[in-house]
Amino acid sequence: MTAAIETIKAKIDVVDEISAVVTLQKSGKSMKGLCPFHNERTPSFYVFRESQTWHCFGCNEGGDIFSFVQKQQGLDFHEALLYLAEKAGVAVEEHNGSNPEEEREASAARERLRKLNEDALLWFHQMLLRSKEAEGARAYVESRGVSSESVLSFSLGYAGEHWDGLSRYLLSRGYTEQELVIGGLARWRENENFGGERNGIYDYFRNRLIFPIRDDRGRVIGFGGRALGESKPKYLNSPQTMLFEKNTVLYAIDMAKDAIKQVGQVVIVEGYVDAVIAHQYGTKQTVACIGSAITEKHIQKLKKLTRQVTLALDPDAAGNAATEQGIKEALKGFDRTMVPVPLAGGSTNHASRQPSQKGQQKFNKQPQTRGIIRLEEQVDAEINVLQLPPGEDPDEVIRRDFPTWFYAVNHPLSLIDYYFTVKTVDLNMREPEGKTEAARRLLPVIGMISDRIKRDAYIRKLASMISIDERNLYAELQRTMRGQQIAGVTADFSGKGWQAGQSQPSSKEKSILEDEEDRPVAVSGKGNTDKKSEMTQTRIGLDRTDRSTLKWEDYLIGLLLQNPGLCPHVCVIINEDDFAGTDTRELYHLLNSVYQRESSPSYQSLEQLVPSALMPAVARVLESVKAMSPRDADVLIKEATQCATRLKKKSLEQLNTELKFLLQEAAAAGDRSAVRQLQLQSVAIQRQILTLNTATRLQG
Repeated sequence: MTAAIETIKAKIDVVDEISAVVTLQKSGKSMKGLCPFHNERTPSFYVFRESQTWHCFGCNEGGDIFSFVQKQQGLDFHEALLYLAEKAGVAVEEHNGSNPEEEREASAARERLRKLNEDALLWFHQMLLRSKEAEGARAYVESRGVSSESVLSFSLGYAGEHWDGLSRYLLSRGYTEQELVIGGLARWRENENFGGERNGIYDYFRNRLIFPIRDDRGRVIGFGGRALGESKPKYLNSPQTMLFEKNTVLYAIDMAKDAIKQVGQVVIVEGYVDAVIAHQYGTKQTVACIGSAITEKHIQKLKKLTRQVTLALDPDAAGNAATEQGIKEALKGFDRTMVPVPLAGGSTNHASRQPSQKGQQKFNKQPQTRGIIRLEEQVDAEINVLQLPPGEDPDEVIRRDFPTWFYAVNHPLSLIDYYFTVKTVDLNMREPEGKTEAARRLLPVIGMISDRIKRDAYIRKLASMISIDERNLYAELQRTMRGQQIAGVTADFSGKGWQAGQSQPSSKEKSILEDEEDRPVAVSGKGNTDKKSEMTQTRIGLDRTDRSTLKWEDYLIGLLLQNPGLCPHVCVIINEDDFAGTDTRELYHLLNSVYQRESSPSYQSLEQLVPSALMPAVARVLESVKAMSPRDADVLIKEATQCATRLKKKSLEQLNTELKFLLQEAAAAGDRSAVRQLQLQSVAIQRQILTLNTATRLQG
């Protein structure tokens, strides 16, 4: 573990950090409270001071102080590291390929720009509130139904008609012309008579209503300006600066993030006023995309807060196109979950190796399982569309008929229903050509549905729509699905699907749980040798007798770094919460993220994503596999899955041990309700261990 992370964890007690946002009460050697990540009436959220970890036995989330801060505040690892480092008084050196002196200068420049933006905000805001020149702007604000409270809470402002009003004010505050231009608040005035020589500056925003744009920590990073006269464009945003990048920023995210986590939904609108009015009327989980285009980077920010995205873009041709694009970006940006689907024939498909053009090993992205089930992958999110009356923007609907808006927010169109509407709107469903085209457009959409009951329901809906026999349509669906490529990602060993009230494990199950040894099987890559022969011919690259979980984590991450094609085979077994090491957990998260987005070449590579604080960890995990002898793809797949299975089992066993102590404490205190709840949770974990033990034997 890197020195900075270790020092931070030594200086900040996880109980102190969590108790600032969760009311905790002593429960034996641990602390417990209501989980901040899901709604519950009975506490199932425990914090363990001895191990400096936390775990919720209700939603199966857990980790250390870093994972809590990341999840609770919606931060990535780098942001959480800086937050905790500042709190602990620990210096974090971030070189990112440049020397320390350059980085310090860049950091100072960013702070200077933030101060510049804050001063500009004050000038814009005071102009709107007090300037006689802003009477038209105030009248426009009133006409759009924006209350005085919203003007203050969103710090709305006004840029005057003068060419240099803001510039003169900021220059008087000690800023330079160069700083104003770099900060996107002014432009150079060029003298055409002297070959374009610079001759002072002029304001970037003029005669516009100003919307300050903040990051998720509430710091001003840029501005949006709505024209009040005939100026073009209608909306003008700050140019790109070291603080502001349009395709990553969401307007009002700082004010919406708590509501998004609480409600479990984000509503994305198109305009600044739409977002302001939505907040004003109580839909505080609303954000606006800058420039109307939703990007994968927006989704990457939002998925830290919620898995439910509701698109509420304008109901016109441009809005429909933006909605279609938003759906595509959301499908790319969210992780996906592996779901088991029964196989009719119980056929066996093995993962295979394919040679690449360069002669390197290439792994199938889709892992295949044996017998009984196959694993299908679906997006781990609920993406839907808010249906608005034709011709009305969100702010108009909210002000005219709030109950209609409120109902639409709480009952949005599912993605499939939305496609049924928009993909057939231009078709004549009475003509054979229209019916054929409707089936061609909608069958691939229906094929995306992994829930067979829902899939059958939509087949019936389409059959009724185009007046065709369901059996014929279903046969066509099977042909369509055979030609479809299913995208994929993570599996759910979390036990979330197990509900209280299920039966206790049988005596046979209990005996397996108690007697099964942790004995991963070595592999040789040869298909026709017995186990004993395999055990003598090869061994895993890491000493199997070594009980150090952290060393096994290093080894697994090292394998994945060297062989990214192993990711789909590992992520169906283990998730990031199963890692005990802060740095290995974050590296696994980054590896998985890159794997998820491999279809998006515009996104950053893993090397660009790894914070400098984790580079020592990268070197360490690669060292752990440095001496490993060459292996073919089949052997590497088996080795990685066995390692992941061991780590998953260790994680579950640790949880089970903690549960035993909690059960003893609850029984001693006479808390029957807690005992009953903990027993059910223990059974769920034991079932998962049993599943892993069975899978280990099948892997043989």
